[in-house]
Amino acid sequence: MTAAVDTDEYHTQTKEGAELVIREARSDEDYYRAYPVLLQLIPDLDMQTYAQRVFVARATGYRMFMAELDEDVVGVIGVIHNHNLHDGFVTYIEQVVIDEDHRGKGYGALLLEFAEKRAKEEGCDEIELDVDENENPDAEAFYKRNGFKVSGKYLYKSLKE
Repeated sequence: MTAAVDTDEYHTQTKEGAELVIREARSDEDYYRAYPVLLQLIPDLDMQTYAQRVFVARATGYRMFMAELDEDVVGVIGVIHNHNLHDGFVTYIEQVVIDEDHRGKGYGALLLEFAEKRAKEEGCDEIELDVDENENPDAEAFYKRNGFKVSGKYLYKSLKE
């Protein structure tokens, strides 16, 4: 697969030979177009909550990139940079979602490849993510196939009543 990187768009070839364009979501319209794809990962996310979360996340460094085929959004990846004592400067992948009509075509791997290249260009030492294996048992295998290693466990405590 060949890829060209510029400041606004990343172009790559799919397995079928089509051009996949990956670009940052920068406008409210971009985030609106990505919403139906994100609903496939977070089905209970209503538009008002999504808009509020996007507003706050963007203000704190979150960036969403959309994968487009002929201007149709077929996938999204959300990332945020983090400086921490344990790992240094890292890119954290918030989510990778491929539209259900386009899964199994390698688009998720292309989004991960894009994120890794961007992270390297931006000086990150590592790229990290969490997997909820109870909700998506295939996710861990997907990430392992794409070079990720398992380290530790993800623990949480809900603060909602």
